[in-house]
Amino acid sequence: MKPVLGLLALLAVLSLSACKQETVEAEPIRPAQVWQTQNTIAQQTETYSGEVKARQEVDLAFRVGGKLIERLVDIGAEVKQGQVLARLDDEDSKLSVNQSAAGLQASLGSLTSAQSNLSGAQGRLASAKANLIATQASLETAYSAVDTAKSSAAAAESSVGVAQAEVDNAQLEYNRTLKLIKQGFASQAVLDGNTQRLKSAQANLKSVQSNAAAARAQVKSAESKVATTQAQVSAAEGDVAAANANIQALNGQIKSAQAQVDSTQEQLKLVKNQSGYTSLTSNVNGVVTRTLVEAGQVVASGQAVVTVAKAGEYEVQIRVGEQAIQQAKVDTPASIRLWADSNQSLQGKIREIAPAADANRTWLVKVAVDDPQQILKLGMTATVAFSQDLGTPVTWLPPTALFQQGEQAAVWLVDANKQTQLKPIKVERYLNNGLLVSGLDANQTVIAAGATRVHAGQQVIPVPYNGEAKPEL
Repeated sequence: MKPVLGLLALLAVLSLSACKQETVEAEPIRPAQVWQTQNTIAQQTETYSGEVKARQEVDLAFRVGGKLIERLVDIGAEVKQGQVLARLDDEDSKLSVNQSAAGLQASLGSLTSAQSNLSGAQGRLASAKANLIATQASLETAYSAVDTAKSSAAAAESSVGVAQAEVDNAQLEYNRTLKLIKQGFASQAVLDGNTQRLKSAQANLKSVQSNAAAARAQVKSAESKVATTQAQVSAAEGDVAAANANIQALNGQIKSAQAQVDSTQEQLKLVKNQSGYTSLTSNVNGVVTRTLVEAGQVVASGQAVVTVAKAGEYEVQIRVGEQAIQQAKVDTPASIRLWADSNQSLQGKIREIAPAADANRTWLVKVAVDDPQQILKLGMTATVAFSQDLGTPVTWLPPTALFQQGEQAAVWLVDANKQTQLKPIKVERYLNNGLLVSGLDANQTVIAAGATRVHAGQQVIPVPYNGEAKPEL
């Protein structure tokens, strides 16, 4: 009896199981947002919003410090190069100019006095040199007179010797004649003749000796004249040396006075320049974009007073992300449209790219406008578009359409039977508003949202994609 009951129980279980399988419901057909792929793209255009700014803004400042007494321009004022924008109190500068001018006059007076003294010293030097030449000539004459006197003295001494010899001969002859008279061998007449000869020789000897003495005295006088003239030459040489030393000293004074004049001239030039620096002028044509100080304030040297945007050199500044900065290159052409007049397009090119990102991880890119025209105003909003030829034709998809199968990127396609099938693709580029992919044809239906909740062969009800991402091509 028990086996029969067991068999009945098993049959009952099998019967219940069969009934349960027969009641399994079919998978519901759910709606799915889809995107219809458009024509493949051979050129990509990226658009950025930016602001019109001056290529160059100049912060103008005084080169000296002082109290601002007048600011002549306000924000928005158009200024010309050389136009006075502001002024400082210049009373102190005027006092410095007057003081430096007085110092220059004093220095010029010292220089003039030294030059006058130099002229006098040069005259005295010329006189001393002339006196030296004259005394040197007198010395030569004195030397010649000494030689002449010595020659005369030598001749006189020689005449004394001759006269002495004649006296000696006449004396011998007289003595011999006197002996002969005593012996009776000579007459008185002969003795008288010898006596006369002796007297004449003695008189001649005295005269010659007197001449010799006079000649010796003349030699001494000439030698004394030489000594006196030598002393005069030495004195004249001393006068010349003293005059030269005085001239050298005066030349030193003139150099010092000239250096003082140069220094005071430079000082006067400096204070005049500083006096001129009390007027702030614009070095460019442009528009005042900022005023940083007001009249009555005390400003320091180099402190910015006004900012002027240089006229005629406007550009649009935009910021791009990490993806776009890889493609950005200097001189890349760009199309520019103004928010105020979107129908007019201007041409430009990238002029400068920031070397580093800011705190928001964006890079500043400056786009120069080829022809700014009159419609550009500082602060205007503009859009900048860059067009780039793509090496591979691509299709735009919403970012939510991407499905990752392992390491392979893919999307879900919906076929004519409204069933899904997985299609491998290649992501060529990530955009802020979607994807550029290759591997798809035009007019294919792609699951645009909820790609992770779809499986192969699933039947769906296609619903047009209503996401925020839209292609901007």
